[in-house]
Amino acid sequence: MTAGRWGPMSRAGLAALLLIALESGAPSTSPAQSLEGVVLAGTDSSSVPAAMVLLHRITATAGEVVDSTQTDADGRFSLTIAPADTAAGTLYAAAAVRGGVSYFGPIMHAGVETPDPYLIFVYETERIAAPVEGNAVLLRHAVVSPTAHGLLQVAEVVDVAGVPGRALQREDASEPIWSMELPAGVQSWSPMEGGLAAEALSLVNGRVEARATLPPSGMRLSFSYYTEGSKLEFPVEHETERFEVILVGADEKKLSGLRPADSSDLPPGTAAKRFVGSELPSGSRVGLTVRSQPLSRGPVLIWALIGSALLVAAGLSARAARRPAG
Repeated sequence: MTAGRWGPMSRAGLAALLLIALESGAPSTSPAQSLEGVVLAGTDSSSVPAAMVLLHRITATAGEVVDSTQTDADGRFSLTIAPADTAAGTLYAAAAVRGGVSYFGPIMHAGVETPDPYLIFVYETERIAAPVEGNAVLLRHAVVSPTAHGLLQVAEVVDVAGVPGRALQREDASEPIWSMELPAGVQSWSPMEGGLAAEALSLVNGRVEARATLPPSGMRLSFSYYTEGSKLEFPVEHETERFEVILVGADEKKLSGLRPADSSDLPPGTAAKRFVGSELPSGSRVGLTVRSQPLSRGPVLIWALIGSALLVAAGLSARAARRPAG
């Protein structure tokens, strides 16, 4: 077994992991565990032999591949979760690699009984000439906060629906598989961890573009940027099932396309408000005009709220991915 290592996590990813850890109640130590599983084809549930399977360990500071193997002729595999580094909050997930795409099984807490068997579903990859356009946005979360320099800081998490039973790639890998228009005047745009790798995302002529494989379960884009002034208008280019905005350190003067929502689960004393919209059609717009207030706490709070949005999106996306194809 050769261990591989992910890069350090962003503050958004770290916040999400810390929130998971607080809720997990996982024990601080555990004996070595054997993870017995099967890799199956998602189309007909037939076994997949000779598939590479990687065991990922995720902590509050980093991620690491800690074991690997190949499936046997019946698609079965066995991995070992070692007793070392099983502090509360440590998470594990196994992934099977097919056609350059990693397909993950359920996330597990260290020391908690593993599923028996642990199932991972993989899919064939289809090459397409043009980007996908009809795929809905399942969830779009934006955390918006004014800065002391007259700018609005925005961090977005966007979950895009996949095509059931198929993983899609562009014939020309340099071309995007999917793209989305961003608000006007975007500056200092940068990708965040918690979604596609940074090298798979770019900003081109005011559009965020994803150059990656679109798996059947969909994909997540995470990025941040700034805009000038107190007005912010999000173009809704793709049909969007749920749009959520968390406004931090400001009051809204004008709101369009969204409605105020329950904010009781946000950290107390954050001066944060939540707004949501559902079943937004393509071509609609979501707008905010904000009146700044002094922030009661610093940027760490903002990134914690982004982490909270990531957790909400993860849960809702999991439920959406389990829905039967239309």
